[in-house]
Amino acid sequence: MESKRLIKRILKDIYRNLDEYSKDLIRACNYNVKFQGLFLVDKDTGKRRDVKSLEDCESLPSFKVEDREYILKGVNLEDFHNDTLEILLSSKTSKEYSFKVDENYKVIRPNRDITYEHRERILKWNELSEEELDKKLDRFYDIVEKISEDLKKIEGMENHNFIVYTDIFMDLDVMENIVEKDGDMTIIWIHPLYLFSSEGVLKGIVAYELSSYNRKILEEFYRDIVEYCVEYKKLFGKNLNIISKIKDIAIKRKDKEVIAIIKEIEEM
Repeated sequence: MESKRLIKRILKDIYRNLDEYSKDLIRACNYNVKFQGLFLVDKDTGKRRDVKSLEDCESLPSFKVEDREYILKGVNLEDFHNDTLEILLSSKTSKEYSFKVDENYKVIRPNRDITYEHRERILKWNELSEEELDKKLDRFYDIVEKISEDLKKIEGMENHNFIVYTDIFMDLDVMENIVEKDGDMTIIWIHPLYLFSSEGVLKGIVAYELSSYNRKILEEFYRDIVEYCVEYKKLFGKNLNIISKIKDIAIKRKDKEVIAIIKEIEEM
């Protein structure tokens, strides 16, 4: 078989047999694709030609290749944060070309502690069209405007100046909200990946960030804040310290639903 024809066949077989998450990364994010263990053997000279990237595939010279059986061993996502995905292969001589998936196929996750839910949101973000993003932003600002009006009705908040924004250029890997002070103005920057959150969660985030200034906010919006706590646990695998205070309020008010939600959070 001719080398260029073979490499196209191998690439199709690789993609066809990848796990769905790796396929999504390639489709959605234009990841740099590298290969480990992918090589062709020149049939005439016996020389091994390593293929280490998609660029190598494109620049591969034409030559007759030795027939081999290629085995897809897995995917390495350790360099995920640099938009790089490495596909792991092995091969052995064979009477004709063949391709199979190793029975111990595995996906090596990133070293950085990013949960599956966090990665899924990054994928969704990268798939957004400009029109979809505009709709998400309009919804976001409608919600924060309503919650801001409600919060200003809380006793003690009449003269507390605050404003809520999102910054679409924030680092997607570091999903943190930022609170800044500018004179007597409190500025809350909500991470853009929360644009995918429910209205209750967005309300909970704003109320949570302002609750340290006014205890009455927690008492009034504890149900919204606990929604945020649920999502936080799913995204980061950690509990917010405020849960203990919400639990006290729920017990005092005999709010069985919130008590059950907190129990669920603690058992996640």
